[in-house]
Amino acid sequence: MYPLVSANGFFVIEKFSDKGVTKMKKALIGIIATIMAVITMFSLTACQNRTKKDLSKATSIADLEGAKISAQSGTFHETARNQIKNVKGDIYPDFDSLLTALLSGAIDGYIAEEPTAFSVCLKNSNLDYVRLVNNDTGFTATDDDVSIAIGVKKGSELLDKINTAIRQTTAEQRKELMEQIVRIRNTDEKITKFAVSNSAPETTNGVLRVGMECAYDPFNWSQESAENGAVPIKDKKDLYANGYDVQIAKFIANALGMKLEIHMVEFDSLISGVNAGTFEAIIAGMSPTAARRAEVDFTDVYYTSNLVVIYKK
Repeated sequence: MYPLVSANGFFVIEKFSDKGVTKMKKALIGIIATIMAVITMFSLTACQNRTKKDLSKATSIADLEGAKISAQSGTFHETARNQIKNVKGDIYPDFDSLLTALLSGAIDGYIAEEPTAFSVCLKNSNLDYVRLVNNDTGFTATDDDVSIAIGVKKGSELLDKINTAIRQTTAEQRKELMEQIVRIRNTDEKITKFAVSNSAPETTNGVLRVGMECAYDPFNWSQESAENGAVPIKDKKDLYANGYDVQIAKFIANALGMKLEIHMVEFDSLISGVNAGTFEAIIAGMSPTAARRAEVDFTDVYYTSNLVVIYKK
């Protein structure tokens, strides 16, 4: 190799050996690695030292103005976020990413349903949430935006059957079920009978395949044991699903005389999955928004919640 070097104002060619070239490459790699490390350090420092908006005294959506508030992509939370004046911050694909961003200081807070916020804050003592009331101090939302229903393929005969099962429960029972679910998720309490439950008859009517994210605590999550009524996840060895949605799914499957089968699916793929016939129902904390109703049919609502904002103390 013959690199150009300066000598007395003129450029001359000096021959390097292969060994010299190797040393130069190693030196360049070292320099690049050092530069990248410095950039990363400055990025983390900037994230940690940025001006953090104090949300501890916030009581309304107006108090969130200018804050870095995030939300999960592809949900109504993302749309609701735009109601915050001068809102900043990025959108994240799932709640695990949102929590990581909040704990690292990358964002000031993120939007969630109140049961989710309550559960997250129980597990993280350095977190709290801004208590907001829909269409009052909080976000403007329709019932479809903040309610949760079960999605099925358009024209599915399961729609009426699932509605019949849901109507066997009361709003109070479903509220009590959520309270039980939050407790078993965040304490050592063991529950043998849930507020919404029934005995399992002979499963003579086939299999009810249900899609859910298994990562949306307390509605659905994955765990490594069958305790507290968890259900095995299809094709996931030694992994079980539990949560509010799972117990609702068990109740419905029992009411229909069907065996329950849980499929772990990314949230953004749930609608395409039910339409492709991979599973028959979406029971995944999904709101029956107008856009989703254009693609699938929804049952009666089985839970409604206020939207709140989780923040770091």
